[in-house]
Amino acid sequence: MKSRRAIFTTAPKGGVGKTYIAKLLYDLLPVSHRTVSAWDLDAATGTFAIYDDAIKTFDLNGGHSSSSWLDDCYREEVDDVLVDVPGGRIDDLLRTFGDDNVGALVSAVMDAGREFVVINPIGVMIAETVTAQVTLNAFAGTSARVVIVKNGRFGAADDFVIYDGIDDGGRRRYGATGALAERVGAETVFLPCLAPRLLAQLDAEQLRFVSASGGAGVERLGRLGAARAKMYLASAAEAFRGSSLDLAGAIPHRKAAS
Repeated sequence: MKSRRAIFTTAPKGGVGKTYIAKLLYDLLPVSHRTVSAWDLDAATGTFAIYDDAIKTFDLNGGHSSSSWLDDCYREEVDDVLVDVPGGRIDDLLRTFGDDNVGALVSAVMDAGREFVVINPIGVMIAETVTAQVTLNAFAGTSARVVIVKNGRFGAADDFVIYDGIDDGGRRRYGATGALAERVGAETVFLPCLAPRLLAQLDAEQLRFVSASGGAGVERLGRLGAARAKMYLASAAEAFRGSSLDLAGAIPHRKAAS
């Protein structure tokens, strides 16, 4: 079934690709005819807000405006409310409700008739992997849909041995985070990486993903660069297919916690 969602990109630490995924979804969802309202909760130095003038900001440090991302959750014409939370700031988000309980946040979203989807990207190293346990434990037992995204910027799909575990001569090593995700019913997605050189060009040219794959990309990256950007967006869309991040809004049956 298709659903209305509030999608949060979050991580207990920065540098794992949280805002990168927010930008990617911001560009890809409208291609699938989804209407998106996007918010950067780092009103001071957030890099998501500067991606497009239509992205709104909300100050977690106080001095809130009269409107917020929660207001947009009640807008019938919006399919997906996309919220980029600064690294390690989920507690500050909870405090905007006057309650440190994660359940209050999830309930606020679901009361608006939306699925609550939280994304936590990870890398291949220990520090980029085990911190996801904070998110998994925080949302376990709630109605939130947790999606762990293996960020292909850090390695190939089978390089995430800290997360997945590895059979070392008949002895199982690592894998505690992946096992926790399985127990709490979280989803795991591998997101391939745009070629670093091309990604750097997009950044230097201040091109959005969707622009890079079109006429502006041809003009500033050449036909080959634009074609590669277009192919990448297709591969990212395929990676999200069938998960709670499905670009068409098709929500899968919830995984049962084990």
